[in-house]
Amino acid sequence: MNILGLDIGGANTKSALIQFKKETISKSFTYIEYFPFWEKIVNDIPQMFKRIEEELLIKNHFTLDIIDIISITITAELSDAFQTKREGIITILKALEQVFDKEKMFFINVDGIFLEFSEVLHNPHSIAAANWVSTALFLGYHVSKAILIDAGSTTIDIIPILNSIPVNVGRNDVERIMNHELIYTGGLRATIPSITHFVPYKGKLIRISFEKFALISDVHLILQNISEKEYINETADNRSKSLENCYARLSRIICMDIETISKEELTTIAHYIYQKQLELIKGEIQMFIKSLHKRLPEFKKSIPFIITGLSADFLIKKVLNELGYSQIKYYDEVTKIPEKISSSAFAVAGAYYFQSIK
Repeated sequence: MNILGLDIGGANTKSALIQFKKETISKSFTYIEYFPFWEKIVNDIPQMFKRIEEELLIKNHFTLDIIDIISITITAELSDAFQTKREGIITILKALEQVFDKEKMFFINVDGIFLEFSEVLHNPHSIAAANWVSTALFLGYHVSKAILIDAGSTTIDIIPILNSIPVNVGRNDVERIMNHELIYTGGLRATIPSITHFVPYKGKLIRISFEKFALISDVHLILQNISEKEYINETADNRSKSLENCYARLSRIICMDIETISKEELTTIAHYIYQKQLELIKGEIQMFIKSLHKRLPEFKKSIPFIITGLSADFLIKKVLNELGYSQIKYYDEVTKIPEKISSSAFAVAGAYYFQSIK
């Protein structure tokens, strides 16, 4: 069976073409496009899907005819490109329909059920922000109990899995934020004031500017947590992603420039911001674990963590090690997918496949 998995996010759209044979992935191809919905117009969206067809299928010598199923999850409806989530879902559905066969499309909802195109069109809210469900369900076919942490460019999902199914308290974004199951910070797009209001300079902690002068991706590139290639989002000033420009952007958060502050001082500031981001994540994970232990005693004895996403190593693994957890595995190793950055696209395809062969 040939399945095209799509994870349509507000900033990044991830796609994976997967050939399944006897419950294993026999062949796969991936493509990620940075597509900030808030900067685009409606006519840009189908063009983005056409680029996926070109980059993922045509360049690999395939056509749309070979695809049996298109398995989809959408989170881009939250983008402020749309006034409401309903508008966002319907707009994306109409764009998908211009490129792909709607009879082949299936969309996962928060209950782990795949809905047809017509069902979603009549009830758009049913599939909003359900990407975490498919990621957890696909993992559930490989392990029965774990805590899955997916750390991406913008957010971090924390998903407890018991008896191979996700057992979250929250079902939508706000409920998950309230229950420490969704942390709104990530490895690339977080703004500096969302992490700290102060940084060290000349032996003092000084309040920073609240302008969007720099992003956490500048910090992580300075600290070599990411490469320039991995810096896939737009920069705060629309200049290049070079190390020099990262230093320049970071200098502006305290109303300076690279002629008036040294790179050594800026590196010290970068380390401080990074530590504050780790502390933020650590606090959320601790509150999540405390609540989980009260709710599900099964997790008290042993907690295996499975991590994924582009910032899993430098944000999540580091925090878990500080908290004393040693049972840490990678999603791609457990599920046998070929790469971790597109894990959500593999997951929504895999979740559909394993449900279909039950």
